[in-house]
Amino acid sequence: MSPLYDLKRGLLVTGGGTGGHVIPAIELALAHRNLSSSSVTYAGTPGSLEERLSGRHQIPFAAVSAGGLVGKSLLGKISGGVAILRGTQGAMALIRRLSPGLVIGTGGYVQVPVIIAARILGVPCVLLEPNKIAGLANKVLAPFVSHVVNGWDTGGGIPLAPDVRKAPPDPVRFSRNPLRFLVMGGSQGARSINERIPGIVASALRRMPESRVEIIHQSGDRWLFDTEARYKNLGVPARVTGFLPGIASLFGEQSLVFARAGAMTVAEITASGTPAIYCPFPHSAGGHQKANALAVSEAGGGWCWDESRLSDTDSCARDLAAILCDRNHLFERGRKAWEKSPGIPASEWLLGLENLDVR
Repeated sequence: MSPLYDLKRGLLVTGGGTGGHVIPAIELALAHRNLSSSSVTYAGTPGSLEERLSGRHQIPFAAVSAGGLVGKSLLGKISGGVAILRGTQGAMALIRRLSPGLVIGTGGYVQVPVIIAARILGVPCVLLEPNKIAGLANKVLAPFVSHVVNGWDTGGGIPLAPDVRKAPPDPVRFSRNPLRFLVMGGSQGARSINERIPGIVASALRRMPESRVEIIHQSGDRWLFDTEARYKNLGVPARVTGFLPGIASLFGEQSLVFARAGAMTVAEITASGTPAIYCPFPHSAGGHQKANALAVSEAGGGWCWDESRLSDTDSCARDLAAILCDRNHLFERGRKAWEKSPGIPASEWLLGLENLDVR
């Protein structure tokens, strides 16, 4: 038997649809490029997030046709099926040309034709499942691949950039003045968070007049001016920004984060040893964001607030003030978040495949 990952062979990564699928694939591609002189290519949907990020990182990109079937009309299912067949043919031509030693899928419909093509041609495949609840594409493909890595299982992990996983948190970070509170309204903007958190923050600060809190709120470009106006009208100094590039590098400087609970967000926050209030997107497929948030909160690494709770400003403000005022508890939550974190450096994730055999 040969190891799944061979530094002497090329790597083909695929996955798309959301940042939670694309970012791990990008990090794995970059890690392979640092570990090996062999080729790496990203197969994804044309005009997509994965194409833009691949270009930004100078990772060769190959466009593959793909389509969804679930929740579609009969015509939509036919169209999706045709796209998958066309994509499989294209992926087979790509794999014959590149001759990769391994294909890694990180989720989303675009990986389906690529994984099918790889298996037809006898190329070993690995799937990464970054969420506590597996996505549909991974569930369908799991029986046909060599290995499925569940990011939350022991021996699994979610691949991160090399500088994201920090040392265990230091209590000094949580004793500093001012406290630092980062609100992530999402790069695309989460309306409920952007509309309600400023009022909750203002009410919380009135309950803790002796404490200073430095607030950064990422609103998404669409909600930037509205969110800025809300803080200004409430008399709360805050830095509001539409998009924060390299936001993961800021997590390790924060006392507390408020965020959605996508797999990459949770992995990056916990890997920095930072406690967070997670507000899962209520319509995430299969409720996977809530499952991610509960995995951390039940381990003592944060809190899980349902979005519906944000309409109760007084209750949320009371709890937020209590959280921010207890610095020792913030540190303890940050330490437990770090211990629970599924995030590991992408290079470590790849090299872990050397211990697994092709099957």
